[in-house]
Amino acid sequence: MTNLPKRSKTFGVGKDIGGAVYVHRSYMELLPQIVLECAQIISPKTDFSVVKYAEKAKTVSFIDSPDFDDASEPLVGDLATVTFGGKVTRRKRLSDPYIYHHKWLFVKDDYAGFDVEESKQHSLTWLALDGIDKKRIGRRSYWRAHVLPRLSRRNERWLTSADMASRLGVSSCELSHLRTAGKLPFKKRGNSFLYLVYEDD
Repeated sequence: MTNLPKRSKTFGVGKDIGGAVYVHRSYMELLPQIVLECAQIISPKTDFSVVKYAEKAKTVSFIDSPDFDDASEPLVGDLATVTFGGKVTRRKRLSDPYIYHHKWLFVKDDYAGFDVEESKQHSLTWLALDGIDKKRIGRRSYWRAHVLPRLSRRNERWLTSADMASRLGVSSCELSHLRTAGKLPFKKRGNSFLYLVYEDD
């Protein structure tokens, strides 16, 4: 069963990866004061959507992600990195840019820029694919060549709660627990739940 990653326990929002936490700029006030101090150094010269706080490296990066609200996997654009001592370095977007996965981790559930629940379901869908090189999915070229085609050619079916419970061999109570734990892609229709299953062509 696929498990969704968890938001940062330290800040209640954000994606923890590589010893740093990534948050949408709407939540940077939840990070330590040094983040706001670094932001004052680069603002208003820098457009940014994402803030990367790397405590051990003693840096804060302010990253432009122009399609953050619109793309399922938004790209990593130009960025400015500020050391805790105030030194600024800048990097232009790469020709084969990195992309962000699980963008819903960067925000809270009430974020209005995109459908957070839909983003979680998208994560569950691609995490269930086998044979993906997790070391390479951070590059847009690999994602487009090896993951997106598999997602687009999948046959989707929506099962009722009874059919899904039968398919998994669990009780209706266990199915409810799996759903609330974020382990199953689903949607609500009226008072009922429908569960997404899919097969490759």
